[in-house]
Amino acid sequence: MNLEKPKYICIVEEKESLKFDRGEEIKPSTECTYLGTKIHQTGDNATEIKHRINQTRKDINALNSIWWHKDVTKNRKLYIYQTII
Repeated sequence: MNLEKPKYICIVEEKESLKFDRGEEIKPSTECTYLGTKIHQTGDNATEIKHRINQTRKDINALNSIWWHKDVTKNRKLYIYQTII
Protein backbone atom coordinates (compact mmCIF):
# COMPACT_ATOMS: atom_id res chain seq x y z
CA MET A 1 0.00 0.00 0.00
CA ASN A 2 1.27 3.46 -0.91
CA LEU A 3 1.19 5.42 2.35
CA GLU A 4 1.87 8.74 0.63
CA LYS A 5 -1.67 9.12 -0.75
CA PRO A 6 -4.07 8.02 2.01
CA LYS A 7 -5.56 10.74 4.21
CA TYR A 8 -7.78 10.56 7.20
CA ILE A 9 -9.73 13.17 9.07
CA CYS A 10 -10.87 13.19 12.66
CA ILE A 11 -14.05 15.22 12.80
CA VAL A 12 -14.05 17.58 15.80
CA GLU A 13 -11.54 15.49 17.79
CA GLU A 14 -7.83 15.54 18.48
CA LYS A 15 -5.84 14.12 15.64
CA GLU A 16 -3.12 11.55 15.98
CA SER A 17 -1.21 9.64 13.34
CA LEU A 18 -2.46 6.18 12.46
CA LYS A 19 0.38 3.76 13.16
CA PHE A 20 0.79 0.28 11.69
CA ASP A 21 2.68 -2.73 13.03
CA ARG A 22 5.66 -2.18 10.72
CA GLY A 23 6.20 1.36 11.99
CA GLU A 24 4.45 3.04 9.06
CA GLU A 25 2.01 5.83 9.76
CA ILE A 26 -0.62 7.97 8.07
CA LYS A 27 -0.68 11.58 9.14
CA PRO A 28 -3.99 13.34 9.80
CA SER A 29 -5.34 15.95 7.41
CA THR A 30 -7.62 18.93 7.94
CA GLU A 31 -9.32 18.61 4.54
CA CYS A 32 -9.68 16.03 1.80
CA THR A 33 -11.79 15.25 -1.25
CA TYR A 34 -13.93 12.12 -1.21
CA LEU A 35 -16.07 11.20 -4.22
CA GLY A 36 -15.76 14.78 -5.48
CA THR A 37 -16.89 16.36 -2.22
CA LYS A 38 -14.59 18.37 0.00
CA ILE A 39 -14.71 17.28 3.62
CA HIS A 40 -13.31 19.56 6.32
CA GLN A 41 -12.13 18.56 9.79
CA THR A 42 -14.75 20.71 11.51
CA GLY A 43 -17.55 18.89 9.69
CA ASP A 44 -18.63 22.22 8.20
CA ASN A 45 -19.68 22.10 4.56
CA ALA A 46 -19.30 25.83 3.87
CA THR A 47 -16.09 25.22 1.89
CA GLU A 48 -17.86 22.71 -0.35
CA ILE A 49 -20.81 25.04 -0.90
CA LYS A 50 -18.54 27.96 -1.83
CA HIS A 51 -16.58 25.71 -4.20
CA ARG A 52 -19.77 24.56 -5.97
CA ILE A 53 -21.13 28.11 -6.25
CA ASN A 54 -17.85 29.33 -7.80
CA GLN A 55 -17.82 26.38 -10.22
CA THR A 56 -21.41 27.14 -11.25
CA ARG A 57 -20.56 30.81 -11.82
CA LYS A 58 -17.70 29.81 -14.13
CA ASP A 59 -20.01 27.52 -16.09
CA ILE A 60 -22.74 30.16 -16.42
CA ASN A 61 -20.23 32.77 -17.59
CA ALA A 62 -18.94 30.34 -20.21
CA LEU A 63 -22.47 29.69 -21.46
CA ASN A 64 -23.49 33.35 -21.49
CA SER A 65 -21.13 34.00 -24.38
CA ILE A 66 -23.11 31.44 -26.39
CA TRP A 67 -26.59 32.50 -25.27
CA TRP A 68 -26.01 36.15 -26.17
CA HIS A 69 -24.05 35.59 -29.37
CA LYS A 70 -26.08 36.72 -32.39
CA ASP A 71 -24.37 34.34 -34.84
CA VAL A 72 -25.50 31.24 -32.95
CA THR A 73 -28.94 30.17 -34.18
CA LYS A 74 -31.86 29.57 -31.88
CA ASN A 75 -31.91 25.88 -32.87
CA ARG A 76 -28.21 25.51 -32.01
CA LYS A 77 -28.78 27.18 -28.62
CA LEU A 78 -31.71 24.84 -27.96
CA TYR A 79 -29.56 21.84 -28.92
CA ILE A 80 -26.80 22.97 -26.53
CA TYR A 81 -29.35 23.53 -23.76
CA GLN A 82 -30.90 20.08 -24.18
CA THR A 83 -27.45 18.48 -24.25
CA ILE A 84 -26.45 20.14 -20.98
CA ILE A 85 -29.73 19.47 -19.18
